[in-house]
Amino acid sequence: MVELKSYPAQNGDAFLVKATDTQFAMLIDGGYANTFQRYVRPDLAELAAAGYELNVVVSTHIDADHISGLLSFLRLNGRDEAPTIIPVREVLHNSLRSLVTSRMGAPTLRTDDVALLRAIRQRGYPPPSSSAMMNEEISARQGSSLADILRNGGYRWNSHDGTLLVSRDGLADLRTHGAHVTVLGPSRLRLDALQNWWISEIRRLGLVGSWEELDDVFEFLCVHEVFDPAVQTLTSCDGDLRQLHVPDDSITNGSSISLLVEVEGSRLLFLGDAWPEDIVAALQQNGPAVFDAIKVAHHGSTRNTSPELLTLIDSPHFWRSKHSHPATGRNGSKCSHRRFHH
Repeated sequence: MVELKSYPAQNGDAFLVKATDTQFAMLIDGGYANTFQRYVRPDLAELAAAGYELNVVVSTHIDADHISGLLSFLRLNGRDEAPTIIPVREVLHNSLRSLVTSRMGAPTLRTDDVALLRAIRQRGYPPPSSSAMMNEEISARQGSSLADILRNGGYRWNSHDGTLLVSRDGLADLRTHGAHVTVLGPSRLRLDALQNWWISEIRRLGLVGSWEELDDVFEFLCVHEVFDPAVQTLTSCDGDLRQLHVPDDSITNGSSISLLVEVEGSRLLFLGDAWPEDIVAALQQNGPAVFDAIKVAHHGSTRNTSPELLTLIDSPHFWRSKHSHPATGRNGSKCSHRRFHH
C-alpha cells in the first residue's frame, strides 16, 4: 500500500511518500520551518519508531517555501552517522557545488568581499507571508545553507558528495528499496541558466573568488530572485487555458527537480515548480500517460501548466499546495492524504 501525504505549507510544498509493503519513505520538499516543526517532524519520528528510514529526501529547488523546512530538519537531525530524528539514505539537491567544480581555484576573497558576503548571509531566507508564523521561522533564517548542512553532516548527497548534478542529462535514475525514481527535469540548459544568473550577480556585486566556496550566498540570492508571478491558478482561472497560459520566466523555477516515483505498482508524478515545456519534452517521447497522482507545478499556476502538458498527463488525483488547505482532486474531493492499493 502506498500513502501520499501533503502537509500544510502556506504557499510552499511538502510531501511524504510511504510504501508500507517495502518500507520505502520519501520526503519531497519541506515547506517552511513551521511546516516541519508542526506536521512533518511528528510523522518522521513515527516512521523512525516503526523501523523506517527516509530513503530519499528531495529539495526540488532553491525557494524558501520549499527548502526552509528541510533546513530545520537536517540541522536538527545532526550528522548522517548518528541521526537524532530518522536516518536519511540519499538527498537530491542542486547547489552551487553541483553546478561548478574546484577548477576555478582557491578563494581569493578581499576583506570587503567578506563583509558583503556576511551581509547577504544575514538576509537569509525570507519569512512566510503570515505574520503569525514569523517567530517560528527565525531559526530557519539563521545559520548556513542547505548545501553547507549536507556537507558538514556527511550526508550522501546526489549519490556522492554533492558535486554531481540531478538533471535529465546527469543523475537521472535512482533505484532504492523497491522504488524507482526517474528525474524528468531540469535539463542542463536550465541549470546553466541558473549558474549564469548567479555569476552575473556575483560580478554585479564585485566579488571575486571560488564559486564553490559561496554556496550560502548562492542560495540566499536565489530565494530573493525577483520575477512576476502568475496570479491565476488552475482552480481559480476563468477562461480558456490556451489564452491564459503565459510561460514562467523564473530561473529558479526552471531549475526545479521534477520526478516520476514508481513504487509498489503506483506511479506518482511530482512536478515541483518546473516549466511545463520541460515536462512536455521529457514525457512526449512516451506519449500520453495516466498517473495515480500528479502534484501540479507551482501550486497550480497557469504559468506552469500548459494545454500541451495536459494532453500528455492524466490522473484521478491532481494535487496542489494552497496555504494550509488540502489540495483538491479533479472531482473536488479533498486528497490531502491518499492511499493507493495495487
